[in-house]
Amino acid sequence: MNTEDELASYLAALERDACYRVDAVLKQGPLETTERVYFRGENGAELGPFVRKRIGGETGLGGAYEEVFAAERRGVRFAHLPRLLECHRRDGDLVVVMELVPGETLAACVGECKGQSARLELARRVFPELCDAVSELHERLDPPVIHRDLKPSNVMVSPGGVTLIDLGIARAWRADAEQDTVHFGTRTYAPPEQFGFGQTDVTSDVFALGMLLFFCATGREPQAADREGGFAGAGVSEGLRAVIVRATQLDPAARYGSVRELRDAFLAVEPQAERCPRVEEPPDFNARRPSRPDRAPWLERMPGWVGVAWNVVVICMVALLCLGCVGGFLNPTPSVAGYPLWLMAVSYFVIIPLMGLIGGYLLLDRRRLRRRFPALARLSVRQEKRRGLLVLLGIFVVWVVLLSVGLPG
Repeated sequence: MNTEDELASYLAALERDACYRVDAVLKQGPLETTERVYFRGENGAELGPFVRKRIGGETGLGGAYEEVFAAERRGVRFAHLPRLLECHRRDGDLVVVMELVPGETLAACVGECKGQSARLELARRVFPELCDAVSELHERLDPPVIHRDLKPSNVMVSPGGVTLIDLGIARAWRADAEQDTVHFGTRTYAPPEQFGFGQTDVTSDVFALGMLLFFCATGREPQAADREGGFAGAGVSEGLRAVIVRATQLDPAARYGSVRELRDAFLAVEPQAERCPRVEEPPDFNARRPSRPDRAPWLERMPGWVGVAWNVVVICMVALLCLGCVGGFLNPTPSVAGYPLWLMAVSYFVIIPLMGLIGGYLLLDRRRLRRRFPALARLSVRQEKRRGLLVLLGIFVVWVVLLSVGLPG
């Protein structure tokens, strides 16, 4: 690239960055700054929210984002990675803008499970898809990209599926490298070769997935003593324990040779996990990524405590509405007092409370409900809203008909 091209590219990057409004700083450290941003158009309209990362150029990190961005521009579609909108260098730093992934972290989902049976049910639902997500990095990019930071906070779970986030320390595997040049990662989940004992490869992510599987099954962080003791006494089945033991061997050659092999081993010992689509052949990740109707509205992008507070407000409003119906029936206003008794009873004890309950349900933050009652998750949030509004419209039409019949001419 000549000097004029470099200058044009730099000015274009400055212009693009100026179009984003910073809404909140999500994480700030010496190596990386993560922000929630909105894109402002020329007419003042905003799109978003998005996530923008600025990674220090001196760290040598973030190269995986450039690999993924280049692949997306070639037409590769990743089903389990955030879509990248921008990826460019500015003042030596790497700037990445991507979609904001809704849902909750795997850590939050496991924390909300009550008992081991609930955690195992979550693992059966999530772990095969998590393996597919990591397989995208290994199989759709050449050379394979090793995530190197698989941990509960970097896995997002939503009704639309599993999404991997934070590729900051991910790196491409190199055949001529003896070890990683930069040693990062969360020691609880990272294999020994990630800290100077060799080069990380696909089996390094297998190790981390084995530790994540232990976390899902037990609800606690794995300790070095757990692995050294063969995870005995952890309360998991013998078959599942054997899968975790092999995945987390210190010798990379003794682990499963690929994430797909680990996935198949998990499915073999947890047959109920077959409810998750089993992929006998590598999936076509180049196929158009399906739209995500389950992408929750603005409320369901908020932290869990905000959703709980909102639900309390909604429930109180519905309760007040029901109390008001009782009061309205016992002490009707002059305009209602002339109604037939049956019409007042139907209106105050059936029509209005029913409409309030349905409307209140549609206003709720339903993330926990959808996880606790899988039948609710069969419909997307959009489908629930559409059907609920149709039911409300139907009830209202019935009410209008009853009023026309019951009221004197």
